[in-house]
Amino acid sequence: MSKRISVVFCLLLVVAMAFSVVGCSQPADNSTSSASSGDASASTGDSSEPVNLEFWDMAWGPAENYPPTAEAIIEKYTTEVAPNVSINYTNLPWSNWFETYSTAVASNGAPDVAIGGGYMPFQFAVNNEAADLQWIVDEWKKEGTDGDFLEGMLDYYRFKDKQIGIPFNYDPRATFYRADLLEEKGLECPTTYDEFISVTKQMTDKDNGFYGFTFSVVGSAAGPFNNMATGNGGMLYTKDGNANINSERNLQVMKFFRALKDEGCLPEGTEAYADSDCTKLFAAGGAAFCYKGVGDYKNAVTKDGFTTDQVKIMPPLKSPSGVQKAQLCVNGYLVFEQSQNKQEAMKFLKWFSENSQDLWDSDKGAQDGFPARVSYMDTMDEFKKEYRQEAITKILNNGITLCYPMLSGVPSASVAEGQKYDMQILQSALTMDEAGMKKTLDDLNTEFQKIIDEQDK
Repeated sequence: MSKRISVVFCLLLVVAMAFSVVGCSQPADNSTSSASSGDASASTGDSSEPVNLEFWDMAWGPAENYPPTAEAIIEKYTTEVAPNVSINYTNLPWSNWFETYSTAVASNGAPDVAIGGGYMPFQFAVNNEAADLQWIVDEWKKEGTDGDFLEGMLDYYRFKDKQIGIPFNYDPRATFYRADLLEEKGLECPTTYDEFISVTKQMTDKDNGFYGFTFSVVGSAAGPFNNMATGNGGMLYTKDGNANINSERNLQVMKFFRALKDEGCLPEGTEAYADSDCTKLFAAGGAAFCYKGVGDYKNAVTKDGFTTDQVKIMPPLKSPSGVQKAQLCVNGYLVFEQSQNKQEAMKFLKWFSENSQDLWDSDKGAQDGFPARVSYMDTMDEFKKEYRQEAITKILNNGITLCYPMLSGVPSASVAEGQKYDMQILQSALTMDEAGMKKTLDDLNTEFQKIIDEQDK
């Protein structure tokens, strides 16, 4: 697969007020080591001295499969690589995940190593709670393995001259479509905004409860407006990191969604649709196109009874700006600054990143996401499967993140996600006239610039 792709970041619901909790405690005194954050080589203790690490992870896959697979990888490290290290693994549910981390940090009880929601390394970097992982990157550069990530991904996790995270996985979104039904009507998969409106209008048959396009508005924060607007040259930022919500390009995307509604291509009540509403409609054969998580493609061609000839992933549309990219949601590892074992935590994190292939092995209950490491996707049989290749060739190879056109992530993006700017703008597009749309963009732009000034500068 191509490595020539610029990626810049996205993922899960976080409220802006959580930032007031993140910095409530000062980093703990590192009594077991005098090495500074970012250097795991300067350990002062005996390498055989017992060390206990806390590793908190998320529910990336089925509870009966994913945690046991992660624990088996960890056991290999503690028995074959570092017998002096013991690791307590905790797999957290997504409900209230950020509050759980914030409370732990505030009470000086943060884990040593963690994988949370997409922006977590940036959120905790605001108050210097995320340790500098530069040592890991330096080691990979020495070994010549720093290229085992999509282009720009390691640099993406740099914030104020610190390496605050290491890429873990991709959780992209995409538009699925019924290729068989389009073929029956003699229609081609659309490639532009105008073609998409035309095709979805021709596919709509309201009398029989069939609609051209369905998507969630009040569900996932990585929603369809985020995706389309990011692919139209950037939704949130200018290249220098200032607010760019009140832009002609965002207004173009709003008008695109409004045209879909005015042409009758959307189900009634779309403004209140959640994730389950659109996925159920599509699975029941009630829509030609559906925007949802790429991981659901596996379900569509297995659980829902479709074949890969019937359901395919639509490549990103060519936008009015000429950009043809899809938004790529990314998640990363971090080590907390208050850890008393940062050196051992970084050594374990480096090894875990290099040896966690089984987390994506379908025979072991793999997650539906995609590994950040290119070598896993290039060599594992799982990613040679047709439903995986659909996503790799059409989405990952054309992926940019919510922070585009910036080349690195920033904390303010999590506020935009947490406050559901995507939902606010999309609801405005579906319910307001052009003056109302412009006011929504202007109000959010003013609000967002203040957040950028507080969080990113």
